[in-house]
Amino acid sequence: MIAITSLDYEFDYVECRDVNILISEMRKYIKNKKAIDEVKRAYFYAEEKHKEQKRKNGDPFIIHPLSSAYYLAQWRMGPKTIIAGLLHDVIEDTPVTFSEIEEMWGTEVADIVEAVTKVSYFTKENREQMKANYLRKLFLSMIRDIRVIIVKIADRMHNLLTLKYMSPERQKVIAKETLEIYSTIAHRIGMKSAKNILEDYSFHYLNPAEYEKIKNLLEEDIESRKQIIADMISDIYKKFKLYNLPNDTVVFGRSKTIYSIYRKMNQFGKAFSDINDILAIRIITPKIDDCYKILGWIHGMYTPLSGRFKDYIATPKNNLYQSLHTTLANKDGIIFEVQIRTIEMDDIAEHGAAAHWKYKEGERNVSIEEKQKEIDQKVDMFTRLMNLEKLAYENLEIEYNDDHNFDFESELEETFKSDYLAPLIYILTPDGTVVTMPFGSTVLDFAYKIHTEIGNTTVGGKINGVFSPYNTILNSGEMVEIQTSKEVKPQEKWLRFVRTAAAKKAIESYLAEQRVKDEKKEKITNKKLILKTKREIDKYIIDNQLKWKVCSHEEILKKLEELDFKNIDEFLLNVGKGHYSIDEAVKYVFVSKEEIKDIEVINDIKTRKFKSSKARNDLIINGIEQVECTLSSCCYPIPYEKVVSFITKSKGIQVHRASCINIKNTKSTKNLLTTSWNKEVSDEHKYNTKLRIETYDRPALFLDIITLISNRRSGIQEVRLIVNNDTYTVNIGLTILISDLDELNTILTNLTEIPGVISVKRLTNEKDDLKRI
Repeated sequence: MIAITSLDYEFDYVECRDVNILISEMRKYIKNKKAIDEVKRAYFYAEEKHKEQKRKNGDPFIIHPLSSAYYLAQWRMGPKTIIAGLLHDVIEDTPVTFSEIEEMWGTEVADIVEAVTKVSYFTKENREQMKANYLRKLFLSMIRDIRVIIVKIADRMHNLLTLKYMSPERQKVIAKETLEIYSTIAHRIGMKSAKNILEDYSFHYLNPAEYEKIKNLLEEDIESRKQIIADMISDIYKKFKLYNLPNDTVVFGRSKTIYSIYRKMNQFGKAFSDINDILAIRIITPKIDDCYKILGWIHGMYTPLSGRFKDYIATPKNNLYQSLHTTLANKDGIIFEVQIRTIEMDDIAEHGAAAHWKYKEGERNVSIEEKQKEIDQKVDMFTRLMNLEKLAYENLEIEYNDDHNFDFESELEETFKSDYLAPLIYILTPDGTVVTMPFGSTVLDFAYKIHTEIGNTTVGGKINGVFSPYNTILNSGEMVEIQTSKEVKPQEKWLRFVRTAAAKKAIESYLAEQRVKDEKKEKITNKKLILKTKREIDKYIIDNQLKWKVCSHEEILKKLEELDFKNIDEFLLNVGKGHYSIDEAVKYVFVSKEEIKDIEVINDIKTRKFKSSKARNDLIINGIEQVECTLSSCCYPIPYEKVVSFITKSKGIQVHRASCINIKNTKSTKNLLTTSWNKEVSDEHKYNTKLRIETYDRPALFLDIITLISNRRSGIQEVRLIVNNDTYTVNIGLTILISDLDELNTILTNLTEIPGVISVKRLTNEKDDLKRI
């Protein structure tokens, strides 16, 4: 018979104070008496070792590892993992050694306990100073054996349950760390039930007022929601009975968590009443075919909302998740969500990577490597982390020491947060493979995700069949085919468009390698040119019978010093490049016994030397590079938009955008000077431009804007804002530093995608000045 319920699957999130409760839970899925006895032995061993220790609330310490082990048992983990959960603090907090655990319970258990201990060490003190290394330990442990993080999640869950006994400051530190790291990792490895608990309990301590507010809103009409869900389930059951659906299909209601509701309200500026999926139904059925049949029946019963259907069965997420999602409206206009999946999919949706480590009675002796590989193939996070580690160290066995460069550790922390703890999007390749990318990734990021060489030669990509440039921001669900060319090579400006640390590192590595090659090539070329120039000068001296007049080495050096040259080679290189003729070189440096007394000649030589250097202007005016000019503050021109300039009486030459209103109002165009960007120089600089952003007011809004701009390696020069309390909107004026028009367009596009942003505009004339905002 089809089971009907209005409650989600329950996780018994309580303290476990009796080992018999743990054993009772294990007996639901483990029938091997010897395995049960080993867990009991581990419990009594841990109890003995921790007997003198107390928790903050005065309870015996053993309650902590016992509760952690109880959560592991609810996830149906094997005896070895549960034993590791019971023993996870003995190396850290008692005299017990790795060798002792290895001797009593084997290397597998000892390895997990040691790894958990190494990670835990960095959470005790100096959290901020040691965070990069803490994250590194955590992720390396995950790479080697996913059970380490599963034990750590269980450990953190019990710590949260007893957080009330900590000081308020400590509560916030641990809750923030849990929300930023542990709940995110739980999400990334598919452990949804754990993620929800970690999020809600952390949120309760970080923002108690909002927590209570949403909790009260949920409780206000809980009875009516229960009745609505019950009626829908009854209707669905009648439909299933009519079509003879298999009896082991389960239909039940699902409640949205407090933190997930807060996140939607906060990020998207929604009211509680505007959130559609507070009401939700989940349908679990044995076969994939039945999932699609049920979807058809459900769409026949209710009105599906356009664009709100997602097939994660055909295209699974990279955190192992599979399901059909559809949003519907009933005859009363009530909007709700339905999720449809198989029993196995639901197990993986709730427990993720833990589901792949579930203990199966009579299972053949599968190696750790085989099980880990099974997860690695589905969760690409681990493979990428291993690649990241290889970029920094020759192998995974190198341990951290204080001699490592701190900047690298900071970069490592930034990488973890930006690439692995950031919100995700899911991109499809032409062959249907799903690739996970951090939110905000571009075509270029995706190309580097596939392969470094593909990234290095990317010109753009076909997004859903339409060609787009390499700096295009990708959206979840798009199909992307990278387009490459052998003529394309990485450029400095690419660093402004990539979002992922891996892509940045690959580009920087290529550019550094190229600089070394270019420098070597330039040295060889210069050396050849110097030798060639020397031979030409010698030949000129011989041909003109001037050998007897040649100056001594000391005299030549004295003359070169007077002309601001460091040595003979520097002067010969300038001659070779055509800045001075052979005749001038001989006449003024190599042959004449007298000093140059003509000041004009000296200044001319020095000026030509100056012109040969890179001390040139950003703009070329009437074909001349060395012209002093100023970028107009009325329109803030930036590379590589069309510009013109004219001479003013008080401010010299002013450069304007060709579309500037002041240029259009100029009475005579005869005074306008032909102006263009000097790419070689302007590529090295950044330029001011002004923006106005209109947005709905919400928490963390300005942080999102600052983060986006800083991620694009742009700088904020000035900020002005006005809050309109009547409309709950904010007008923000920004002066930012950017490199060129491409970068500006990318930033404008990204800003419009921030939740709550109404419009983004570039300020183009004095009437739009920031002071007026």
